[in-house]
Amino acid sequence: MGALGAAAGVSLDAVAQAVKTAKPVAKGKAAPRAPLEVKHIKSRCSICPNFCAIQGNVVNGVIKTIYPDAEGVEVYNHGICPKGVSGMYNTYDPFRLKKPMKRTNPKKGPNEDPGFVEISWDEAFELVASRLAKIHADNPSKLVFQWGQGKYLIGDAFMKAFLSAYGSPNGTHRTTTCEAARHVADELTWGYHGHIPDLKYTNLLFNFGSNYHEGEQSSRWLDWATAQGRERGLKVVVIEPRLSNCAAKADEWVPMRPGKDVVLILAICKQLIDAGTIDEEFLTTMTNSPQLVGADGHVVMDKDGKTPLVWDAVTNAAVAYTENVKPTLKGSFTVDGKPVRTAFTVFADGLKTITPQYAEEITGVPAADVVRLAATFGKEARIGEFKEVDGVKLRYRPVAAYTFRGLAAKEFGVQSSRSALILNSLVGAIDSVGGLLLGHVNNHPDYLEPAKCEYPPKRADMQMSVFHPNSHHNIAQQSNITILDPKSWGLEYEPEMQMFYGTNRPMATSNSWEQFEGMTKTFNVVIDILLTETAWYGDIVLPDKTYLESWHNSPCKTNPEMTGIVSIRQPMANPYNLEHDATSILFELSKRLGLRDKYLTACNKTWGLKGIVFQTGRDYTPREMVEVMWTSKTKKDFSYALEHGFTAKKKDVKGKYLHGVEHVFKGPGKPKFKLYADHMIGTFEKVEKTVKANNITRIDLAKYKIAYSPLPTPDHAQPTPHREAKDYPFYLVTHKLMHRYQSGNTVNNVITNQALGHDLDTNYVVMNVVAAKAMGVKTGDKVVVETRVGKTTGIAKAVQGVHPETVAISFHYGQWSKGYSPAAKQGTWINGVLELHPDIPSGMNSFNDTKCKVYKA
Repeated sequence: MGALGAAAGVSLDAVAQAVKTAKPVAKGKAAPRAPLEVKHIKSRCSICPNFCAIQGNVVNGVIKTIYPDAEGVEVYNHGICPKGVSGMYNTYDPFRLKKPMKRTNPKKGPNEDPGFVEISWDEAFELVASRLAKIHADNPSKLVFQWGQGKYLIGDAFMKAFLSAYGSPNGTHRTTTCEAARHVADELTWGYHGHIPDLKYTNLLFNFGSNYHEGEQSSRWLDWATAQGRERGLKVVVIEPRLSNCAAKADEWVPMRPGKDVVLILAICKQLIDAGTIDEEFLTTMTNSPQLVGADGHVVMDKDGKTPLVWDAVTNAAVAYTENVKPTLKGSFTVDGKPVRTAFTVFADGLKTITPQYAEEITGVPAADVVRLAATFGKEARIGEFKEVDGVKLRYRPVAAYTFRGLAAKEFGVQSSRSALILNSLVGAIDSVGGLLLGHVNNHPDYLEPAKCEYPPKRADMQMSVFHPNSHHNIAQQSNITILDPKSWGLEYEPEMQMFYGTNRPMATSNSWEQFEGMTKTFNVVIDILLTETAWYGDIVLPDKTYLESWHNSPCKTNPEMTGIVSIRQPMANPYNLEHDATSILFELSKRLGLRDKYLTACNKTWGLKGIVFQTGRDYTPREMVEVMWTSKTKKDFSYALEHGFTAKKKDVKGKYLHGVEHVFKGPGKPKFKLYADHMIGTFEKVEKTVKANNITRIDLAKYKIAYSPLPTPDHAQPTPHREAKDYPFYLVTHKLMHRYQSGNTVNNVITNQALGHDLDTNYVVMNVVAAKAMGVKTGDKVVVETRVGKTTGIAKAVQGVHPETVAISFHYGQWSKGYSPAAKQGTWINGVLELHPDIPSGMNSFNDTKCKVYKA
């Protein structure tokens, strides 16, 4: 059959032949019935980053059904999606990788047969370890380790520990292909990331590009909480170009041109300010709005050079914000003979030209709707009101502007996302009852200071370098680009080897063929469950176990009502008798490299273990590692984990509402929520100095100055393709579907791909009916989608539910590796023709900026 045939399981013809030749049971004789062994095993789903609590019903070692774990309802989810219900298909998929393979054809390309041959685990480990040892002796930095879904399987603390023990800085995970710009917007504004609306009390939700009814983090909590909110009167307004599932279920859908959200949000801000519908107390005491700003854009400091000055309404002078000082929110003043304005005034002055009419011109949203949306948001904010919760009097602002990938996956994703944070802050809907709840406020004070702007860069992905100064979450798409020409990026070494775990990275990023070209320059080791396109470029391919076959310390998704969540995954079956998963693979490699004890010590650090830790001088199985982590973090016996799967506790009122801005930012002498991000000016000045000192030609200082503006502006609604691709009439946006979420674990799932209906067999080039009719295109026509970087084809679908100037195409179709089922190869793979203009501060992939032409094939 060959290695590829074996890797993919038996053929369909072989299955048919087996059925045809099966001997029937003789009449009158009942087949012997084996005794039933039924187990109910608690675990966490890992098909998407919601990590729903599940229970597998296992009969005689076979996973029969997967249900929501009723015990985890309040902590995790009130149900599971079709992907979770059918998750066992990953485990029984006949196309799975089952044995290690090595490449025999040195040429790499989509049309090059890798010539894979099966090898033993011992040979695989020896080949990988010997290559690692050689590089380690030369320069450990020449190893690059990339992971995606692997972050949510064994946990990226293991990969980070492996790299730490090995000595390479080059570990890269997936966040810039998801929501990194939103995270960085949070971090530049309030010192950490992770926010979620308080839907238990929210009365009005403005949703900008968060499609949690299809695919997003915290989806299973958000969709349930939204449904519950509707029962008591929650109104939802979805503002985005496509009639997504969220938009379809909303009270109002506001279609707008892609990428122009920032202008609409700023126009709403102007309306609120002009009407006086702002929370002046919140802005004055918890944000840096009263701080004085000089003509150079910097906040004016006291004589110590560190303490911001405000204008004291009592003494009518510029002073530090201390006790008995009453900061002035609005106004222009003179300090030491120089003109200054409050940060709030700088913001308000910058909005003067962003009228409803201007917003209509840029966004396509009617001016009257802009005025109405702003008035409604301001009214529902109930500024000045309080609500008693569990006997505690709290600020009551039951509105929230919530964002996710739709707003973030752009060249100016940080600034667009910051605009929504500012909108919430104007009405005081931050850590308020019904507002936007923040995570660990000011957990990283360094995020509120100018970035380091490292040069020359130490990492292949350019994280935290002068190229992307605030890329706190790695840059998923950058390493392979750097590998093509390391010197041009200032990298002082050439990467020679890459490891990939649970990621189909090139397929999941923009301008994908450049990513694949980078992989031709390195020796590649791929750990996965399928022969993905990334594995197609592999030199050694190692089969992994699925989440239903493995021991994992499972991550948990945000739930505003709960805290202290620790959970595990435990095996339910192992139908192909696989020997290893990524946990044991990394452990074995560390042993063969003579790094086991350094690896265990690093694991203690990356996992944050104290007291009960991994002991050096001994080996650990995956189960033993999970047991150590569970016991260290919970101080509970592991038998509790096996029975219940998790532990958690409910947040009290203080933990939910008073631990954040109220505790960290409110009042004199404290850091502030940065409505005005003055530290971004400081970062740009560092970039400018570094570029000029080193003659860096890859950086366009004019573009960086726009990206590092201290405030969002209309410039941030004009990404590169929108400005340059004048001959391409359509805005091209991408999105996820409920049943197709990750290219490695759902594209092969026959249950979701076929049982849910044949309309899901393929994705579509979705166009507005008016635009399609004008081109003579009908639903079902084969069309070409052309961008400045390439062409692809697809099947047109003409609908009313998309903005007339927009083309929408979903991810996770059109796979081309021979290791997939036929169903996975149907449809349009759009990433290969998307332009790449990463968000400069965060490195976020610009999935929603490309412009295109569409015409009949």
